[in-house]
Amino acid sequence: MGRVTKRAADVVLADRDFFFSKDDEPHAKRRMEILKVHPEIKDLMGHEWRTKYIVAATVALQVFMAWLTLQWSWTSYLIAVYVVGATANHSLFLAIHELAHNLGAKTLNANRIISMVANW
Repeated sequence: MGRVTKRAADVVLADRDFFFSKDDEPHAKRRMEILKVHPEIKDLMGHEWRTKYIVAATVALQVFMAWLTLQWSWTSYLIAVYVVGATANHSLFLAIHELAHNLGAKTLNANRIISMVANW
């Protein structure tokens, strides 16, 4: 643990850490290309009304599993955590991602509330 010899001027900035492009945002461009070829896809876009129920059921499953496994042996508990807990956690992570794009409910505040429940 020696003395730090680097000066602020010697530190390379973030220009090498990320790829910066002046091109248009690729998702919007790709979306327009797909919609030109397949306009019927537009019917699939929008919020998913089932998200709030899936989030509530998954959170309830996690709370139930926490109660159910209170008296289990460590081996059984770790298997349950690995299988049920990790699957539920991943499901909630994906729900939060979709909610961040406002795809779980019609309003911004509803998406935020559902996200907070999913993150609980």
